[in-house]
Amino acid sequence: MEFLNGVMQRHLRKAPFYIMLMLATAITLVPIIWVFASALKTNKEIRENPLALPSAWRFDNYLEAWFGASFDAYFFNSIFITVTSVAIVLFLSSLAAYAFAKMRFPGNQAIFFIFLFGMAFPLSAKLGPLLSLMYELNLANSRFGLILVYVAGSLPFAILMLRAFFQGFPQELEDSALLDGCSRFQFYMHILLPLSKPSLMALGIFVFMGTWNEFFQALLLINEDSKRTLPLGLTAFQDEYVTDFALSFAGINITAVPVIIVYIMFQRNLIEGITVGSIK
Repeated sequence: MEFLNGVMQRHLRKAPFYIMLMLATAITLVPIIWVFASALKTNKEIRENPLALPSAWRFDNYLEAWFGASFDAYFFNSIFITVTSVAIVLFLSSLAAYAFAKMRFPGNQAIFFIFLFGMAFPLSAKLGPLLSLMYELNLANSRFGLILVYVAGSLPFAILMLRAFFQGFPQELEDSALLDGCSRFQFYMHILLPLSKPSLMALGIFVFMGTWNEFFQALLLINEDSKRTLPLGLTAFQDEYVTDFALSFAGINITAVPVIIVYIMFQRNLIEGITVGSIK
């Protein structure tokens, strides 16, 4: 009896925590469920009773959004720009982080803080010079120019994250590799990168999600419809006076699906990459 009383008391003490978790889950899931349900309605149903379930499941909204608004082209642009940006960021940031963490050269700390200085300014303060530079270099309204902007914006955080991870590697590991005839670049390619896979995967997920969902810089730099990304493509369902809400919701779901898939596939790597090195 005393055992049962003890179990009940422990559960009662945890009850407020469980209630808070349930509320947080509901606050998170309700808007997501509402968006998915609205994508299966007509515009009339959305306007008249936005919280009700669809009277008929209109899956053709997805087909109309995909083919009618050139979402296939937007999807390809987003995939190309995002994957290319992630690959370049991982390669350049890992090289720079290795140099800052393990190599000693004049200006090491100064150059590192110059990289970090880019994180100190909000995006709105950088847009004017950025747009001016991109137009002067004839890189505006191009996928390559947008990739450069995303890479430049992601590098400071990526270098900061990987440098902290690389500093945790024992120096004896690199010294023994160099004594065995391994060059610094060979050590970087064949030893450091394989051991850094969790951190690289976590960083790649962060950069992927940030680049995939970015809207404002793409809006200012991309003018041609054929070069739009998916977030920009959502504006195709809006004009000055009317918004096609049903197709907009369907487009939002199409845009969100790749991020959800990436997170589900690599969530273990994300957690491992964030926590690695925190416990010695």
